[in-house]
Amino acid sequence: MLDWPDCRNVRDLGGVPTSDGGRIRSGVLIRADDLAHLTGAGIDAVRAANVRRIVDLRGSAEIGQQPSPFAGDERYRWLPFIDEVADRERDPVAEATLLATYQGSVRRNGRTIVAGLRAVAGAPDGSVVVHCAAGKDRTGVLVALALSVAGVAEEDIAADYVLTAESRPETILGTLEHIVERYGDVPRYLRRHGMAPDELDALRSRLRDD
Repeated sequence: MLDWPDCRNVRDLGGVPTSDGGRIRSGVLIRADDLAHLTGAGIDAVRAANVRRIVDLRGSAEIGQQPSPFAGDERYRWLPFIDEVADRERDPVAEATLLATYQGSVRRNGRTIVAGLRAVAGAPDGSVVVHCAAGKDRTGVLVALALSVAGVAEEDIAADYVLTAESRPETILGTLEHIVERYGDVPRYLRRHGMAPDELDALRSRLRDD
């Protein structure tokens, strides 16, 4: 966990094991809740953490109400997780559970998910921060897919996911299983939605410390 006042859910993914005996490199991928909550001390902590890219997954209404303190900074990328046009087709009755919502989300938002992961893969050397509002759902799915590309086993992806309060392992595990059933695996899912093989290689190489 990292201390960035007044964020409540910030952690470095460094040390998460991969299934072949490697691990995720420290200081490369940080997941967070809304950076709009940061105090001056928190903003200083972000700058001191060698953050070279900030990927803001929030929607247009959220950034309109609470703009990022880094908006306008060369490090900042606003890449909403939710495709707001595709989201008009969402059936709230069919997606009455959080798992069903996640599963529908990965089907609808493949293009925007790839955009977020592409921003991680192509960032300058240093840390990348990925965040939404709570750092739980949108951030949780994007980070889970990144970890899967890096070779982290599903049970270890779930172990990271549940470190965020009120998160249940079956939600992210069921989402990953849905991707496997529908697309074959996570890399095939991402390729289906426009991520090139060299971009997948770049993401994997960036995250892994072998």
